[in-house]
Amino acid sequence: MMNVQMVKEEIAFKSDVMLKGTLLVPDSGKETYPTIMFLPGSGKLNRDGSTPNGKFKFNLYKDLAELCTSLGFATFRYDKRGVGESEGNYHAAGLSDALKDGEAALDMLAAHPKVDGSKFIIMGHSEGCMVGTALNAIRPAAGLVLLSGGGETLKEALDRQRQLLFEEMREKKGIQGFIIKTFNTLDKAEKQAQGTYQKMIQSDKDVTKTLGFIKMPAKYFREHFALDIEAALAKVTCPVLAINGAKDFQANPEKLKRIEQFVQGEHEIHVVENMDHGLKEQLTPMTPSTYKKDYLKTIGKPIHPEAVKHLTSWLQRYL
Repeated sequence: MMNVQMVKEEIAFKSDVMLKGTLLVPDSGKETYPTIMFLPGSGKLNRDGSTPNGKFKFNLYKDLAELCTSLGFATFRYDKRGVGESEGNYHAAGLSDALKDGEAALDMLAAHPKVDGSKFIIMGHSEGCMVGTALNAIRPAAGLVLLSGGGETLKEALDRQRQLLFEEMREKKGIQGFIIKTFNTLDKAEKQAQGTYQKMIQSDKDVTKTLGFIKMPAKYFREHFALDIEAALAKVTCPVLAINGAKDFQANPEKLKRIEQFVQGEHEIHVVENMDHGLKEQLTPMTPSTYKKDYLKTIGKPIHPEAVKHLTSWLQRYL
């Protein structure tokens, strides 16, 4: 990373709730800067890309922001609603809320004296790829960066993750394998998953309960499942960079072909060997049942150098 001085500004901005984030600006004397806005992945992730309880302190978005700011971009990342310092109900938030918040952030940035409003780049990670693609259809950006999830829908990602887990479970030996085969537990699990999906889709509530007590974000699933990702991609006329990891079982690199098929603007696609969903190097085999342990081992490690190379090369064209 280049040794560039940065000015940090904590910003509160209004959607239909009050949200808070961090603006990083290069301290290089220019009046305005092209600006990158980050859209996070699923789960309770704060502006840094970590869980607020501190267990999964990945700091992916903080590291990405510092990298991009060192290249000459202003960067803005914020706590999603109901997480960190942002107000709102996390469980009741849907895709429409994420888009509303993204638009509010863009409006705030466009009015900021250090931001060049004609040069916005939207950078999404994981679920942020879906949100970013949909947001671009509403508010066209100057560039779109999709990390670990380009071209894929939430339902496709969840279905694939579940099937990969089931494939792993079917290979189990001993008493665990005996129970799985004898009692058809995987078939029952799949039926239960599909039943839960249907309950959330058919609900008109923001939050439902399954098994009588587990809160399920019905609005979140309902709105994501209704997203037509191909139609949203077809509205993309700006340059696109998409990067996935070959060791990422959460996002399917095959879905990147949709970018080639539907995006109207220039597009650049990379699948990085030995890179996981969090853009970190993974040299050990990853399995759906142990991936969280594998992720914990990457805390404190840098972003994969190949991802840094592709991102740096692509972004430098816009300076």
